Amino acid sequence: MVASWAGAALAAGAVLSAPAARAAASFPAIAICEDENEWPPYSYFQRVNGNRTSNVVGYAVDVIAEILGRYNIRWRIDMIPWQRCLAVARLGKQYQLTLNMSWSEERARDFLFSKPYYSTTTYYYYSRKRNPQGLAVNSPADLHNYRLCGVRGYNYAGYGLQAGEVDQGASDFKAMIAKLHLGRCALFVEKNEVMLGYTAIGKDYLADPDLGLAPVPGMPPGLFHFAIPKTFPQAQALLQVLDGELTRMQDSGRLQALWAKAVGPSAGRRPPVH
Repeated sequence: MVASWAGAALAAGAVLSAPAARAAASFPAIAICEDENEWPPYSYFQRVNGNRTSNVVGYAVDVIAEILGRYNIRWRIDMIPWQRCLAVARLGKQYQLTLNMSWSEERARDFLFSKPYYSTTTYYYYSRKRNPQGLAVNSPADLHNYRLCGVRGYNYAGYGLQAGEVDQGASDFKAMIAKLHLGRCALFVEKNEVMLGYTAIGKDYLADPDLGLAPVPGMPPGLFHFAIPKTFPQAQALLQVLDGELTRMQDSGRLQALWAKAVGPSAGRRPPVH
């Protein structure tokens, strides 16, 4: 789904450094692509009376809107298949940014990564029908003892998993959970915040009584970044703007305020940036 360009207005009273202003002048408009399967509460289609609209909202959207707004940069977000987003964004022509990217060595060959601006907690999910006594997962190393499912195009390197260890034939979470119950894999790993986010937008995967879940003990927080294709001629300039603004927003408490806006005042100190 293709969105129209959004106007951005400089915040009243905002003062930009000369280097930052010069950097921003080199990219008057930024096109962003994200996963059409959604990534709540970070980027997803707004619902009105339970019906999905074309408006893309979420914590990541609020953060990038505020950053680009300080520099009068127009922007838009296209929600398209994730694999297509990655493939096209690598070229740096049609798209210049993705919002929710976890680092991997493979991705780092094609993209520049901003400072992390949120972190997540990792849970593992399994079929109670197939494993009524649960699974013996006491550390991240125990994940290697099981056959894992994954979503096509997603990054599992951050969990310490190699590509060959994860069956990434599923197109979305619904298909992946079905594979669990069929016994085609023993478990999958995912961010707890995302699974809860799906529940909030009417995709209540956790309502499945046969879906077991538990945190992965000892798993470090998952860090997420903005990612800029290295082929984009102004990649370094855009990275300078993003990193400078993320530092300002982290130090001022603005990231926490936007997180609370996205998920409610009970958000606590999430999303910590490690």
